[in-house]
Order: sequence, then structure tokens, then C-alpha cells
Amino acid sequence: VVLMLLGTTAVIMSTTDMKISANYKTSNQAFYVTEAGIEEARARLKGNAANNPNYITDLDKTNVDWRAYIGVAAKAQGKGYDSTKHGLYQTIQLTSPPLDYTVKIEHRTNGVQVLYCEDSNGRCRRTINPVNPTTGLTNPNIYLVTSYGSDAGANKTIEVEMARLPPITVPAALYVEAQTNILGNAGIFGVDQCGGANLPGIVTTLAADKVDASNNSTITGSTSPTGDPPSVVAGATNMDIQAMIDSQKSSANFAYNVASATHTGSTTPGPGDGWGTPTPGATNASASSCNVKNIVYYNTSNGTNLTDIKLTNSKGCGILLVEGDLDVNGGFSWYGLVIVSGKVKFTGGGGLSRNITGGVLAGGSADGDVDTFGGNTNIVYCSSAIGDQTEDQPLRNLSWMDKI
Repeated sequence: VVLMLLGTTAVIMSTTDMKISANYKTSNQAFYVTEAGIEEARARLKGNAANNPNYITDLDKTNVDWRAYIGVAAKAQGKGYDSTKHGLYQTIQLTSPPLDYTVKIEHRTNGVQVLYCEDSNGRCRRTINPVNPTTGLTNPNIYLVTSYGSDAGANKTIEVEMARLPPITVPAALYVEAQTNILGNAGIFGVDQCGGANLPGIVTTLAADKVDASNNSTITGSTSPTGDPPSVVAGATNMDIQAMIDSQKSSANFAYNVASATHTGSTTPGPGDGWGTPTPGATNASASSCNVKNIVYYNTSNGTNLTDIKLTNSKGCGILLVEGDLDVNGGFSWYGLVIVSGKVKFTGGGGLSRNITGGVLAGGSADGDVDTFGGNTNIVYCSSAIGDQTEDQPLRNLSWMDKI
């Protein structure tokens, strides 16, 4: 009898364990189905209609009632889709989806107003302002994405707040935090040649006399009679340059670990890998253009300290990140944003020109030096060269919740 009871108990326990295991497996499967819905929404919200054939166009970015749904029509209706609200409610109908999920996408609000993601040293700060007051660039919406998934009778609901990374705040064509010398015929132009709002030529966290522009250089912030914005703004609040680099370096499609190295335009690994080729403007003081959006990251640590990278006769498009010092020699052409945690130095070489269209953020000093052949360096502010760089990056999670 005892053996029979023990055997019966063992069977019951085994059956229970099998049921628990089966339920766990089913629950896990439902979880991954639901997560797939979240990732489809992320993919459809990335980029724009020109480069993403599956893009969901947000028809009314300022409306608290805007919605988009992904899924079978009947199930989307069960989650709130209303076909009579044309232009306000959108649906991506899946006729025979391989996975059973329905996704609702809406604007995150504070209950009354739509919330947006504003750059704060490379991080997302919630705001009700659709436009960044410093740069005039558009702040992306924060989306509340809810995915309802089912598999083998198990149901899951996952809710995620996600947003594009907003355009990095560039307060001027050149931002510096240390003594800065703009020499020779270098030019720093805050006038936006790409149709946006003008910015100062230089913003420094130090006093105005820490910017030496006495050697035939040109610094402009505005062409208006009022001189607003000014050519140089002093006493600015320190920006967290390292945090900006940290927010982007994991997304780099070109990453290099070097210590006190020199890379020419043909060096591989390095510029020879092909970072893009800007199309020059009419003059070296004009904005260039480029459709390529790379993230290039240099880590110059020698294991103890950060060192430097020297780039000679190089070019690229996108965001150039340098942990350490950047020394640019000879010809150089960049379309986008250059962010350096240490000092930035431009020196001449063979009379070749240097053009950065977008902006430069330097945690150390920035020198626009003149070579003996009369070379020149121009930093030309261009709002689209800044604003476009984060547009095609995947939306990032701000919060994640497993609701069931």
C-alpha cells in the first residue's frame, strides 16, 4: 500500500511538473510573440517614408488622440481601432500573420499634452515642446506602444515607451570648454546655410577673452544688423560631452581602438574603410552635402590614459566620436557632427582645405591653425547636417512593462 501511495504521488507530481513546464513554455512563447509585435512597431516607426517602405507616417504629431494599429482588422477593432476616424486612426492590416499579435501605437501624453523627447547631453528628456528652443530642430514624439500577443491559449501584454533619439543639441557651429585660438584665415560660421535658425559662431563656457580670433579669422553668428545671434557667446553652461559620446558609441558602424595613432585617408582599419564622401559646396566656406549617415568612433585609451588620433587627408559623413584628442592635419571634409571629449586641433598641410559642415563639440581646446601654405579651416553650421544624423537610428526604449 505504501509503495502504491508513493507511486501515485510520484505520478501526480510528475504530471504537475509537466503541466507547469508546459504552461511555462506556452507563456514564454506568448511572451516572444508579443515582443515581436513591439519590434515590428519599432521597425515601422524608424526612418521616414522615403527610406522605409513599411513606415508608419504619424499624420498628426501634436494630437493626443492619434493612434496606429498593426494586426488583423477584427482584432485591431477590439483594441480600439475606429475606421470612421480617418486621418486620426491608422491601421496596418495583417491578413494572415505568422504570429498572433495586435499592436496599438499612440502618443505618450501627460494626460493633457503630447510629450516629446528633447536632447539632454545625449539623453532623452521629456518635454511638451515640439521644438528644441536652443537649435530650432524638431523634438521627436514619445510613443506608447502596447502589444497584445497570444500563443497556444496563453496571452501576454507588453507596454513600451519608445522614441527616436533626438538631434544632438549643438549650441553653435563650434562649442568649446577651454582656451581656443582661431587663427589665420579660418572661418567659423553660425549662419545656417541649410535653411534653419542661425546660431552663434562659437559658444564657450569660459570668458570671451579666452577665444582668440585676432589673426585674420572670420567668426559670424548672424548677418542681420542686430547681430543676433552674436558671433561669440561666453559663460555658457558646460555640456556633458562624454555622455553624448556614450549615448552614440554603441551604435557605431566603424569603431577603432588606437593610442597616439596617425590615420591617413587610405588607412585601414580607419578612413580607408569608406566613411562617405561629402559633396563640396561652391566654396570652402559653403555647406557640403551627403546622404550617408555613419557613426565613427575612436577610443584612444592606452590602458591608462586617453591619448589622441591624428587624421590626415580624411573625409566622412555622419557622427565622428573621439574619446581623447583629435588632431586634423592636411585636407579634411566632414558632413555631420564631430564630438571630441578632449581638445581639437586643425593644422595646415600642403595648402589643402578643411571643411566641417554641421558642427563641432569639443571638451578641450579647438585650434584652427594656418599651415605655411595658406591652408584654411571652415566650420559651417548646417541644421539638416545635425538633425538628419539620428533619424534612421532604431527607436530607443524609455520604459518597458510586462502587464500580464
